[in-house]
Amino acid sequence: MAKAATTATALCLAVCPTVLAQSTPDYDLAPVHYSTSQDDNTITRLQQAMDNQERVLPGQTGKQALNALLAELHIPVSSQTLVFSKTSLQREFISPTNPRAVYFNRDFYVGYVPGGVIEVIACDDPKGMMFYSLNPNRPVKKRKFIRSQECMTCHASRHTSGVPGLLVRSVFPEKNGQPLLAWGTSLTTTASPLSERWGGWYVTGNHGKSMHRGNKWVSSSDTGQHSFPKSRGQNVTDLSAYFDTQKHLTDTSDILALMVMEHQIEVHNTLSAATMGYARHVYLGKAINEGEYDLSSAVARKMIDGYADSILKVLLFTHEMKLPEDGIDGSEAFQQAFSQQGPRHAGHSLRDLRLEKRLFKYRCSYMIYSKSFEMLPDPIKTRVLTQVHQLVTDKKQDARFPRLSSREKSRIHTILFHTHPAYRHVAVGQPTP
Repeated sequence: MAKAATTATALCLAVCPTVLAQSTPDYDLAPVHYSTSQDDNTITRLQQAMDNQERVLPGQTGKQALNALLAELHIPVSSQTLVFSKTSLQREFISPTNPRAVYFNRDFYVGYVPGGVIEVIACDDPKGMMFYSLNPNRPVKKRKFIRSQECMTCHASRHTSGVPGLLVRSVFPEKNGQPLLAWGTSLTTTASPLSERWGGWYVTGNHGKSMHRGNKWVSSSDTGQHSFPKSRGQNVTDLSAYFDTQKHLTDTSDILALMVMEHQIEVHNTLSAATMGYARHVYLGKAINEGEYDLSSAVARKMIDGYADSILKVLLFTHEMKLPEDGIDGSEAFQQAFSQQGPRHAGHSLRDLRLEKRLFKYRCSYMIYSKSFEMLPDPIKTRVLTQVHQLVTDKKQDARFPRLSSREKSRIHTILFHTHPAYRHVAVGQPTP
C-alpha cells in the first residue's frame, strides 16, 4: 500500500501558541517512527479502492462529498458539533457565520468548514491516530486523502499525553472568531465544569440553570473595553439566528454529542499513549538486554500496570464532572443514532445514556469496543480487562475508581460477558484472543 503524501491541513480541535523547534519526539523514535510510518487503516483502504476505481466518493459540492464520506464511515450526521473560533489550520474560512463542523463515531472524526477541505482522523491504525485531508473541489475520480503532519505542533503535546492525538479547547472568541488569547484558554476534559466549556463553540440543547461559554463572543466598547456576557446563549435550541444553518448537514451542535466526543477523545489519547509508550519501552529494554526483555520483571510489570491504570481511570469515568441538578438533554436524533451503534445484551448497552448526575447509565465506557482498545499490546489489554472483571465481580470497592452499586457492577459484567469476546476469555480464565 502506498504511503499517502503530506499536505498542510488536518482536523484541529484546538488552539495553541507557536512553539520552538525541539528534538525528535518519542513517537518518531524507534520502533514507532510515526511520521514516516506506512499508514494502514480504513482511509488508506478506501483510497486504494478509489484508485482502483472500485469505489467513488460522490458529490459535486463539499457538502455532498462530506455526506457521502460520513455514510461510508458510518458516522451519524446527528453527531455534528460546530466550532466558530479561528483555532485550526483552516482559520481563514472559519467565523461565527461560517462555523466548522466536526462529526464522529467510535473510530473516526471528520471535520468540514464550508469553502475548505474535508478533514479526517482515523483511529484504527496500528501506528496511532492518522490525520488526512480531502479536497472536495477536485473531480470525483481524482479525489485523494492526503496524510498530514502539520497539526503535530498542537496535536502531539503534553495535552495529548505526548503522542499524536486530539484535544478540545475553550476560548474567549471575538466577534470575528479570533480567540482573545490574553484572556487565556482552557483544555476541556470530562472533569471540566460546564462553566468553563465550549467557548468558541455553538451548543444546542437544555442544561437547566447551569451556564457554559458557548454561543457567544467577547463584546468590545468604543473605548476598547472587553466584556463576556456569561448569561447569554444558554439553553439554545435554534441556531438560525446565528448563521445560515443550511450550509451544514443539520442545524444542531448537540450538547450530548459534545460531551460524548470529549470523553471519547480522552480515551483515544490515553490508549494511543499506552500503545506507543509500551512499544518504546520494550524496544529500549531489548536494546539494553541484547534482544531479550522479560515482561514478568518488576520494571515491566510496573510499566504495564501504570498504563493499565491510566486506561482504567478514563474507561471508568473516574474524574467525570457531576451533571447539573436539572440534568441535560439534547438531540433525540443523536441519542438514537449513538445508542444503536454498539452491541446490546437483553436490551442493555454500555451506550445507554443517563443524563442526570452523570452522562452514562453504566460507568464502563463503550470505548472498550474500539479499534484502539482492540489494538492495545496484549499485556496491557489483558491487565485492563482483568482489572475490570475484578472490579465488577468483587463486592469490595476500589477507592481509586467510582463507587459502583452491586446492580451496576452486575449489569456491566453481564453486558461485557455477552458482547466482548476478550472480556469473556478473561472472565473464564482463558488467554485473550
